[in-house]
Amino acid sequence: MVLLVGLTLFGSAFCLFWGQLLVGKLLLPLWGGSPLVWNTCLVFFQLALLLGYLWADRLGRGLAPGWGVLLHGILLLAGLKFLPFQFGIPGQLEGVFPSLALLADLTARAGVPLLLLSGTTPLLQRALGEAKRDPYGLYVASNAGSLAGLLGYPLLLEPRLSLSGQTHLWTGSYALVAALVLLGGVGLMLNGREVTFPRGDPVEEIPPVSWRERWRWAGWAFLPAGLLVAATTLLTTDVAAVPLLWAVPLSLYLMTFILAFGGLYPNDLALGTTALLACGALGAQVLGWARPWFWVLPLHLGAFGLVSWACHSQLARSRPPAQQLTQFYLWLAVGGSLGGLFSALLAPQMFETLLEYPLLLGVSLAALAARGGRLGLSLGLGLLLPLLLLGFRPQALFRLGAAGGLALGMALLGSVGEGSRRRWVGTGMGLVLLLGQTWLPPGLQVVAEERSAFGLHRIVEYHAEDGSFRSLLHGTTLHGSQNLDPQKALEPLTYFSREGPVGQVFQRWRAQPPSSPAQVAVLGLGIGTLAAYAEPGDEWTFFELDPTVADWAGRYFPYLDWASRRAQVRVILGDARLRLQGIPDGSYDLMVIDAFSSDAVPVHLLTQEALTLYLRKLKPQGWLLFNITNRHLDLAPVLAALARALRLPAWQQAHKELTAAQRRAGLAPSHWVLMAKSPGGRQDWDPWQPLLPQAGDPLWRDDFSNLLHVIRWPQLPLLGDIQIPAPKQNPAVIAARRFGNASALFSKTAKEIFTMQI
Repeated sequence: MVLLVGLTLFGSAFCLFWGQLLVGKLLLPLWGGSPLVWNTCLVFFQLALLLGYLWADRLGRGLAPGWGVLLHGILLLAGLKFLPFQFGIPGQLEGVFPSLALLADLTARAGVPLLLLSGTTPLLQRALGEAKRDPYGLYVASNAGSLAGLLGYPLLLEPRLSLSGQTHLWTGSYALVAALVLLGGVGLMLNGREVTFPRGDPVEEIPPVSWRERWRWAGWAFLPAGLLVAATTLLTTDVAAVPLLWAVPLSLYLMTFILAFGGLYPNDLALGTTALLACGALGAQVLGWARPWFWVLPLHLGAFGLVSWACHSQLARSRPPAQQLTQFYLWLAVGGSLGGLFSALLAPQMFETLLEYPLLLGVSLAALAARGGRLGLSLGLGLLLPLLLLGFRPQALFRLGAAGGLALGMALLGSVGEGSRRRWVGTGMGLVLLLGQTWLPPGLQVVAEERSAFGLHRIVEYHAEDGSFRSLLHGTTLHGSQNLDPQKALEPLTYFSREGPVGQVFQRWRAQPPSSPAQVAVLGLGIGTLAAYAEPGDEWTFFELDPTVADWAGRYFPYLDWASRRAQVRVILGDARLRLQGIPDGSYDLMVIDAFSSDAVPVHLLTQEALTLYLRKLKPQGWLLFNITNRHLDLAPVLAALARALRLPAWQQAHKELTAAQRRAGLAPSHWVLMAKSPGGRQDWDPWQPLLPQAGDPLWRDDFSNLLHVIRWPQLPLLGDIQIPAPKQNPAVIAARRFGNASALFSKTAKEIFTMQI
């Protein structure tokens, strides 16, 4: 019976995790890739999990275990009525807010199966636990199923199956889980609930769970769940913009659940290592260190993993008897949902920087230090220092907020040792990192910094021997640069130089008859560099998903303003593929698709259906120009397969050979693909080469895409598309300035810190 239940829990968790990933991919072509879609899906899945756990709690209390499981299995089978997943088209859901329309569609078409799957794990564990044995070992099977779903989907299922095939396979897997639950319910009824477990002690009298205990469970679940989202945001935007990197923190999160509820708890050495790595991670964050990746990435992952393990171990140690198991899981879900929603939805609105990462890491260290008896120092340093900065600019709050987190780590380091010498060693290490918060990267001036649902945006200015430049950064990805010399301010730089592929295309295109004003569409605005190619009478339309980018392109960079004085220029906000559907067919002479330079490639803009849409919007002699410059992904085979499928002539140019002078002037290597709607739309010229498909090149459709096939594995992970040249400054001056800042801070804080009782 235990084997049957373990298999059922594994399958249920696997299907639940797989179903979440599958639903997200099914919605992408219909709703686009905006944060509204991501956030609405996040809210839906969290609500489904909470309601599923609440359903299991109420059912477990109201019915005998066998009857409860049997009823749950019957409802699971009834949920097949909603399968396979089929979602509505947004245009058919008019008259309501888009987020509410999407939430209503998700609830109506996927809510019942996912809610019932969510309730399977706590319900089965409670039913078996009422045999007066400890059922928590089965939680390992559930988390192992989640981990298998997380890794199995991108590695095994997505590369081999179309979306229609996946939905039918998921439906069959769901039916199998329902059958196993029914079988388990029948078995419980026949066996009279007498199930033998390998370990655990009988429980006779069970006191009710206090509200204080419930909120303590929620708190320990809140911290690692919030850290999961915060650490993923940090790593994928500020450290390494690498495809599928998001799966690593989530895998660690699930593995720490497995370790903790498998009975493996961190000892004093592990807690000391936790504090040390957390201090190092906070120090790297304070100092602005994102490179080299081979130590920054493991540092943050190690800190996150160990802190999550420690928090989950606190949960495992405080787990109640089996009769209260569903309450325990319900409050874990409450805390986990609140943590995820805080980091995903509230933090981008509350903080202008990634403040939630050091904040949650610091609070986690404070909670762990408090368990070690060092609450006074934790509260004193961890809460007082950030509060003193509330009247200052957000950047200062972020940096000293992280410094407060360092102090919390220092407290935990001191708490794990018995002797005063070990305590002061830990304190000294924390103080060194605290002083390091004054170390700011020299030479870069942050002109603007803003947080949005898309991540952290910065406009920086840097000065070198060959000129001064202003650049727009999204995480570690550069979205364009402008020369600050007024005589060169309108020169297109980075990927769009006049001597590169883009300049060649515009020169040849302008030379062909008729030489009338052109209609140009650009998918992806950046800083508006392509507007430098506008001619009098042209009509240029830019499609941009991120409102912050659209605002900053016009406010901080000159290209759009200059072009609007000689041509008609407009910027359309929203998902480009959805917005293009409202544009009349045959509108454009040239379409430039420039949305693939980061790790988060919008796959729905590179499918056969998307290319068919682009062709409809082109005039008969129109051209398509794709910027596929990407250090992580080789997208040329994808476009080659698409060109072959639609019988389009295609050419490519990898503009890699740049002189040192060109690089210093702001130019960057690039890779472009050109397609013509008509075979006679373009004649060959060097250095463009025909883009020839190869055997095995993947044909991406809305129904199928394979990211693993196009990853440049030997080059991962790489840190952004373009390295900003480091300005040359006098090392002695820099060192003196940093030493002076550190000394000033030391004089203000050393006395208070070293006079505290640890």
